[in-house]
Amino acid sequence: MRKRTMKQFALTTIASCFFISAYAVAPGFYMGIMTGPATNTGGTLYVQTMNNHLTAATPKSTQWGTELFLGNKLNKYASIEGSLVSFGGVQYDTKNVPTCSSTQVRIKALSVVGKGDISVGSFDVYGKGGASVLYQTFSGDINANLSQPCGKSVYTTKIRPTFSIGASYDLTQSWVVDFSYNTWLTNGPSNNAILYGLGISYHFVSQYCGQFLCDD
Repeated sequence: MRKRTMKQFALTTIASCFFISAYAVAPGFYMGIMTGPATNTGGTLYVQTMNNHLTAATPKSTQWGTELFLGNKLNKYASIEGSLVSFGGVQYDTKNVPTCSSTQVRIKALSVVGKGDISVGSFDVYGKGGASVLYQTFSGDINANLSQPCGKSVYTTKIRPTFSIGASYDLTQSWVVDFSYNTWLTNGPSNNAILYGLGISYHFVSQYCGQFLCDD
């Protein structure tokens, strides 16, 4: 009986979110932070061992990512954003075979995207698309050089596309929370970097009480 009551309460709460009146956020500048679990779609690599041989290594899928972003909401439907995201190192599993270095890839990205919003009930569903300057670091054993004890670490910078989809909810006329799926096409060993982000942002906009501006 208790489980049934809790289930009904949860379903009622979720359903009511689509019908309650949400706060409207006016156009203007905003900034925020997003963080959450991350993964990648990289495959097996052959990395350099301590005795100058090669061994297979597969990327671990558990990471963490954090993004700082700022933007300008141009109108109800469109925004432009800039962001800086950093992923924890993508560690590679060699099945306990010792390698000559740390066997990891690090990814950072500076992005500029356009954002489109559509209202669905009390929520906004959005999509983003744009370009990123990707900065990647590959450890020496990934950059194998069997003529040396270990290859040198490699640093690359590329311009690659980025895409996101998500949903946001206006907590107040200034604070907005959202959940999103974000991907960066790295075109490297990690293939695609993916971040499942929970974000919150503050909008520097005028607040309204009915049809008038609120008093400070």
